[in-house]
Amino acid sequence: MKKTKYCITLTLLLLSQVAIIAQQSKLVYPGNNGKLVYAPYTDKNDIIPDFSYCGYKGGGVAIPYLQVVTTLKPGDFTSDDTPRIQEAVDQLAKKSPDKNGFRGAILLKKGKYRIENRLLINASGIVLRGEGEDDTQLIVTPLKAISFIQVGESIKPEKENGSEQKITNQYVPSGSRKITVKDASRFRVGDEVIVERPSTKEWISAIGMDKIPPYWQSAKNLSKKEKEQYRKEGRLNEDETQYYPTVQWEPGSRNLFFERVITAINGNEISLDIPLTNAFQQEFGGGSIYRYKFTNRPSEIGLESFSVISEFDSTKVSMYNNKEYFSDEKHLNNAITYRACQNVWAKNVTLKHVSNYGFRSTPWTKYMTIEDCKVLDPVSIISGGRRYSFNLGGQMGLVQRCFTNKGRHDYVQGAGVPGPNAFVDSEATECYACSEPHHRWSVGTLFDNIKLSGPSAYLNMANRGNSGTGHGWTCAQAVAWNCKAPFIVVMQPPTGQNFVIGTYGILPGSNFNEKIDQRIEYTKEKYGIEFEYKGGPVIGNGYIESPEQYVTPQFLYYKQLWDRLGESAVRQVTTPAQQAIIFAQKYK
Repeated sequence: MKKTKYCITLTLLLLSQVAIIAQQSKLVYPGNNGKLVYAPYTDKNDIIPDFSYCGYKGGGVAIPYLQVVTTLKPGDFTSDDTPRIQEAVDQLAKKSPDKNGFRGAILLKKGKYRIENRLLINASGIVLRGEGEDDTQLIVTPLKAISFIQVGESIKPEKENGSEQKITNQYVPSGSRKITVKDASRFRVGDEVIVERPSTKEWISAIGMDKIPPYWQSAKNLSKKEKEQYRKEGRLNEDETQYYPTVQWEPGSRNLFFERVITAINGNEISLDIPLTNAFQQEFGGGSIYRYKFTNRPSEIGLESFSVISEFDSTKVSMYNNKEYFSDEKHLNNAITYRACQNVWAKNVTLKHVSNYGFRSTPWTKYMTIEDCKVLDPVSIISGGRRYSFNLGGQMGLVQRCFTNKGRHDYVQGAGVPGPNAFVDSEATECYACSEPHHRWSVGTLFDNIKLSGPSAYLNMANRGNSGTGHGWTCAQAVAWNCKAPFIVVMQPPTGQNFVIGTYGILPGSNFNEKIDQRIEYTKEKYGIEFEYKGGPVIGNGYIESPEQYVTPQFLYYKQLWDRLGESAVRQVTTPAQQAIIFAQKYK
């Protein structure tokens, strides 16, 4: 399996640390048989979830190699090549898939392809493959392809009429696979179901998201007329600070939709294949379970071994920390977006100069793997809403052995993302903001051996308060395992918990331009949270364990995968360098 030089460096660094790792977590640790034991962190038996179901085919399955059935060569670069590629995709979609659901691969021979429009892949069993990241280059011209590759379409599932049953448990712990309903006879083993957790008025009030304070900022750029109007509306103070209203969370706006499969039925108790990553409480509306279907949800779609490079206007520059940088924004905005699809992947794909999203999955993406990919040198203003390198918005998504630089939110999630999802053994350098679940209650996220460095780098699991008109509590049941960053913020949300287990801080220096104490004061003021900074790499009132030393096992994701599927599954999805660490620690 091809390995980027960046992740080789990180993995070899981790290998050198194996010998000094001795500490074990009190919440997740090997038992007498070598398999992990999960100790409850509440008196209601909530546990850290099993993240090993993340990735293609539910984890532990190697990405398949599809045979080439169509070959394209680059044109003369004077006309748009997108229609030729789209035609090849559409023609392949008409072919009947084989028994594995594969139609075949389209090979883009080495060279430069001119891209001016969106490319849609919405049929199963199709791979778009180049001859190498440096050899096959898809050059996106400005003002044309604002978004480029889209896998699947923006559709939602349809609930099966009459199938819904209310959950009757008073409390379903986070990490559990079992729920009880009034009448389970409506279901069968093997049913694909959604387990829905509501966002009721009572719950929103309990976590304080109905009273997020407004925020104020300088109004120096407003016109005289605008200032007069804002003063009349009470939105402008005498000291020329402008009031911005905050959007409070509305009931029903933050529901979580967990896609699961029924594995057993015992009376009215239903067992699920994958743990739920948020507690279900009757006092906050309980929850429900129902069957569902999609009109079209393609699968077995892959992107492999090419680069996407956005052209941009190099005359447009701005300043950051007294240095010039390219800040043009009239070019490629979103590079690769996954919508309603499952069992999809990208491997050995490099994205350059994208302004907003590099790799992005949306709410109905399931079982996705992004591996050995890079997002490099984004071009945009260094400000909000830009430079999101790897953004997981679906569930059971896996980002592993990836690299990015000069981003803002590099390993990130949006609002209301149901877990589990995992970022594993990846690195971001020259970071201009934090990696984090970004806003409005995403649950069940694993940051496993993530390394962050740069002028504003840190890992964040907190209440972002009035940021972004009311981001509020960004996450619950988020786990940072053996991560490395200048500092990590971890806060405990009401009705949930976040975790930092095993950490090693990067001391401020050439790769961290802000003073940590200044950054922390900004975070406390902006987010409206209180904590004391004592000089360590981890701050906050969440669960903190071994804050200045790594724990064993080195990789939580791969150890959980080993426990569930065995050594062979781990070998299917790891590199020799990773295996050297894993097997040195005797995962058996």
